[in-house]
Amino acid sequence: MNRLLRFLPLPAALAFGALTACDRRLAVRYYKETSAKVTGRVRLALLTDLHNTLYGKKQHILTDAIKAQHPDAILLTGDMSDGQMDMEHARLLFFLIGKQFPCYYVSGNHEYWGGHGTDLKRLVASYGINVLEGESRLLKANGQTVQICGVDDPARFRQGRYWGPELMAGWKKQLSDCNSSLEHIHYSVLLSHRPELTKYYTPSPSDDEKGFDLVVAGHAHGGQVRIPGLVNGLFAPNQGLFPRYAGGRYRLGDTTMIVSRGLCRNFLPRIFNRPELVIIDVAPELA
Repeated sequence: MNRLLRFLPLPAALAFGALTACDRRLAVRYYKETSAKVTGRVRLALLTDLHNTLYGKKQHILTDAIKAQHPDAILLTGDMSDGQMDMEHARLLFFLIGKQFPCYYVSGNHEYWGGHGTDLKRLVASYGINVLEGESRLLKANGQTVQICGVDDPARFRQGRYWGPELMAGWKKQLSDCNSSLEHIHYSVLLSHRPELTKYYTPSPSDDEKGFDLVVAGHAHGGQVRIPGLVNGLFAPNQGLFPRYAGGRYRLGDTTMIVSRGLCRNFLPRIFNRPELVIIDVAPELA
């Protein structure tokens, strides 16, 4: 009996570790950005890669979590559906948040892979959500003005499922239009589905373009498998093994990029990689 008792902690620890590793409960992750362009706090909620996942009856787990954070605006960076017009769970989320918060949306690759990209965006807009296609909008919140810009996923501009560099021209034109619209006195945010396109997000020293203060993205799903403190992601689409931009905060010169690990829990295991609601506080710089 004493020998048996000595071995009991091992299976208990293994069971606990397995449960922790496979935990799919929604997490809330916080980031704080400071800028001289604001004099008061603006809170932004970032949602991405829902893939039509359902969070409790009538999406109450996700929507309750959003409401509890009291965001000034919600940013949606694509793949909210799997590209099918029958997207009941994503549609319910759009209905619930579109009438309560200023919302800004850009497409992901799955919207276009399904062949319904234009129709899906029209549906999103019907819920009062701003659909951005190389455009910008001014968000007024707490006496602050934030410029929200957004580009479609490059999949909009390809033939078939994959594309080459020559088919990026349409996407680059949208990005250039966003950059040209920037008013430097306002804090600026770019919504773009893909984090790996970092070379386009910050202008080179020879460019006349101003650059964005913040870029928000998704697509990588946190690299699916993580080992906290060792591996931030095992594999991500368009980045391959051990992706550099799997999830978290990254410095791109004078620009910050925040990559959400996304909300999807419909397919593929997530190991030490809970789906997340990202909250970004833009606050004044301390004197």
